[in-house]
Amino acid sequence: MALEVRPFGVKCNIACQYCYQHPERDAGNEARSYDMDKILGTLEEEKSSFTLFGGEPLLMPTEDLQALWAYGLGKHGKNGVQTNGVLVTERHIEMFERYKVSVGVSVDGPGELNDIRWAGALEKTREATEATMNTIARLCERGRPPSLIITLHRGNASQERLPRFLDWLTALRELGVR
Repeated sequence: MALEVRPFGVKCNIACQYCYQHPERDAGNEARSYDMDKILGTLEEEKSSFTLFGGEPLLMPTEDLQALWAYGLGKHGKNGVQTNGVLVTERHIEMFERYKVSVGVSVDGPGELNDIRWAGALEKTREATEATMNTIARLCERGRPPSLIITLHRGNASQERLPRFLDWLTALRELGVR
């Protein structure tokens, strides 16, 4: 079993309307900072592999991500991260490769199928969804297909939307996502 490390608690760059962490964000339980020494100290005490989680863990500076993943690789030979995929850069992908980071992406489908993962406005939501789709494609192109967390709801799996959803799943399989 891997530990969940949540440097910013439930803080996230998007606000999925159905997210189980949404009530915590509404209550103001987002961390504004974190203590790297405490995180590393706790990981040393627990002696367990870990996954960076959130909210959105890629809100962390890349230097801190690198320090955590270097630690994880040295101690456990692997790392993990669960992300919405919006903030992933080429630098992140290079670190995923270097530090053996298994990447999980939370997404519910392309375009309007992912609109419930609200980013504040429809245009911003669609831009965020496109960024996530690009991240999945780039990871697959690099031979590092991510795992996916997909929530089924009326917005992506209703009778009228199900054909597009199934086509998307087929396309993901062709990219290498299992």
